[in-house]
Amino acid sequence: MKTEIYVDVSINLSSFFLKNIGLWEDNDPVDDCRRKLLRSLLVFCLIVSVLICGRDLYFTYYYNGDVLYIMSNNLSLTMSVVKVFIIIAHQEEFLGLIMYMQQHFWNVNYDFHEREILSSCKKICTIFVSGVSLIGICAMLCYIITPFFEHARRNESERVLPFNMWLKLPLSVSPYYEIMFIFQIMNLYYVGICYFCFDNIFCVMAIHLAGQFRILQYRLTTLCNTETQISYKESESMLMKRIHRFYKKLNQYIRDHQALINICDKLETVYTMIILIQVLVFSLLICLFGYQVFLANGPTTRRASFIFLLIGAMCLLFTFTYSCNCVMEHSDNIAIGAYSALWTIMPMNRPGKKLRNDLIMVIMRSRRVCCLTANGFFPVSLETYTSILSTAVSYFTLLRNNVETLIEE
Repeated sequence: MKTEIYVDVSINLSSFFLKNIGLWEDNDPVDDCRRKLLRSLLVFCLIVSVLICGRDLYFTYYYNGDVLYIMSNNLSLTMSVVKVFIIIAHQEEFLGLIMYMQQHFWNVNYDFHEREILSSCKKICTIFVSGVSLIGICAMLCYIITPFFEHARRNESERVLPFNMWLKLPLSVSPYYEIMFIFQIMNLYYVGICYFCFDNIFCVMAIHLAGQFRILQYRLTTLCNTETQISYKESESMLMKRIHRFYKKLNQYIRDHQALINICDKLETVYTMIILIQVLVFSLLICLFGYQVFLANGPTTRRASFIFLLIGAMCLLFTFTYSCNCVMEHSDNIAIGAYSALWTIMPMNRPGKKLRNDLIMVIMRSRRVCCLTANGFFPVSLETYTSILSTAVSYFTLLRNNVETLIEE
């Protein structure tokens, strides 16, 4: 049976965005210069975006402008910048994880049941990655078209940019306006991609890691099966002949289990700080996005962009908490697979006792579940998702009460 090339929409989409920012490893050495150039352009655009948004926050606060709107943009930018510099700091581990999964997870021979497991992982990743990417692109488009709607409402001589520059230049006239508009759109493109692309590839890697735990559980469950299925009436002599083969297979599965644990540890090393920052910031972000959607008086296109940002933040939060929860759940289920092996009919000779003892060790190790944590403070699961949403609703209620009090006064 030939090895089939694993084609996945989520992987292709994630790799497309990562290639655009120069953080995807290819075997072609000719593209190395292009990757370095894109990476340098990415860092330059992020630094310029920080300066623009920082000045915008300062002058908006100084002139009593819409500070909450600027804070929403600044927090989103901060998330993107932090993700980029953390991934660059762990660039070798990050690219190594992708290469390892390409070689050992996606382009490997599987039987029918294992392909079904991989197919279910593929469907989940496709839904998550496509949905988050589409919402992120729609939010960026809303930022782009907002100046055109504003221009239609004002005089023809007044043109606005997507973001305030606070420069003593005639930015509303040609060609300054067109140059600055294109420059801001380029910065918005890179900031927007970095906001969700690293979470997309994290979702793909975590869910496929959980899928490998499911495959290993299935293999352990069928460890002592033969082509005709072992029954209790099978003679002891035939089992004696097969016990060595079963024990050899178990040793290979134990090595596979250790490899999956190591991959989980590497994924934890790369993403643990990103997860912590997202857990801390997402509740505030969701609160601010909700304020811009339901309470703020702004242009329709601005409100539309924050609708997409609000939905995208909730989807992104669910994506990485669900992925972490899958890793925890299916790594724990390895114990069920080991116990479900037909070890009870194995002979009580030396190989049979060793097989039983090794299965006990697998069960004991799997009870120490693999988990992805927020910098070691706590494991992330779906309970984290509900906690963050609850905190965000509390922040929003407090903010709404304060706004109503200020209006009454």
